Amino acid sequence: MAKGTGVCALIQPLPNGLVALAFALLLAGCAGTPAPANLDHRSATAADTPMLAAAEQGDLARVEALTREGAALNAVTEQGTPLLAAARSGHDQVVWYLLSQGADSDLAAGDGLTPLMAAADRGHRGATRLLLSAGAQVNAVSVRGETPLLLAARAGNLSVVKALLGAGANVNVSQGGQSLLMQVVAGGDLLTAEVLLAAGADVRYADPQGRTALDVARANGHRDLEMLLVQAGAGY
Repeated sequence: MAKGTGVCALIQPLPNGLVALAFALLLAGCAGTPAPANLDHRSATAADTPMLAAAEQGDLARVEALTREGAALNAVTEQGTPLLAAARSGHDQVVWYLLSQGADSDLAAGDGLTPLMAAADRGHRGATRLLLSAGAQVNAVSVRGETPLLLAARAGNLSVVKALLGAGANVNVSQGGQSLLMQVVAGGDLLTAEVLLAAGADVRYADPQGRTALDVARANGHRDLEMLLVQAGAGY
């Protein structure tokens, strides 16, 4: 996203319905402004990054003060970035502020976990929507093969699943040879499976051993899911 300070720093948290418009205005107002040094990507330790602790605790006043003092917004520590810490903890106002100040929405630590993945995994819909509006990559993949949608669906965070799908998340993502639908079926989550199927999940996808979501449902005794999958075209 565009980087800058000045008038851009005055933008305050808005209701979810105005998030996309606000970010569009932010981009228009801040375009061309030179990026300050505190937006540089740099490695650091969590102990030496007070911004990380303030973001994780949701201490907006402290985050604002540290930003004015020139603290790095894009410091990458062993615990991730300040934005990731705020997203993981569901502190929407801090997420908003960091993004408005130019924090990188996709910056990840060595494990590849992005702020959007952290928010999706914990079921924080507000933070998820803010990050998506800021242009976070909806189909980013971690070192372990996780995507925001995979994490949200596997955790049963249905409202976040719907938000991610609406933003273009790949419903047919797989991890370790198993499709997302297979993983959700294995967990017995009927509602999430229904949403994935409605979004176009491949009901006939087979893992390297030839197993499908229907096989998984039968093996785990999930009769309701078995019926759902058969109705969706599995087994034919």
